[in-house]
Amino acid sequence: MQGQSSLRTLLFGAPLHGRGPGDVDALVAELNACLRDVLDLLAVEIGPCPSLDQATLEWQRLIDAPGGFEGVAVRRAALLFALHLMEAVRAHFAADEPELVADLEARVLPVVVPGFLAGMAQKPEALVILTSTMCEMWQGVPLGGGGGGEGDAHG
Repeated sequence: MQGQSSLRTLLFGAPLHGRGPGDVDALVAELNACLRDVLDLLAVEIGPCPSLDQATLEWQRLIDAPGGFEGVAVRRAALLFALHLMEAVRAHFAADEPELVADLEARVLPVVVPGFLAGMAQKPEALVILTSTMCEMWQGVPLGGGGGGEGDAHG
């Protein structure tokens, strides 16, 4: 999973003061590269099969989607979903941002992803915004289903 941006920037964006023209296109390109890498990891994990063919077809649709707000949101949601499901994706990003990956894995994603899936993944921007809020504004606050926060009665 190549790219110059941190996982935090890929998922939640760059500071407003550091943004410039063409930044959205660069972000889309980096997210697309991450999504292609996820497919490569999935191919190694499950091997050739009809399920991999279907996943490749669906993820390629995400990669080919236009940019803009909706396009960035859908790519970010896909990356969050991959982080939730795939140890190899978490391990890759944990090399540079272990605290963020641990927080996503143990506290945030177990709480937000089930609701996203229950809604048939129809609001990717809501998943991204909720995840960002939990990670940035409510850092360390126990969320009930995921555990991991300080003062968490479950762990």
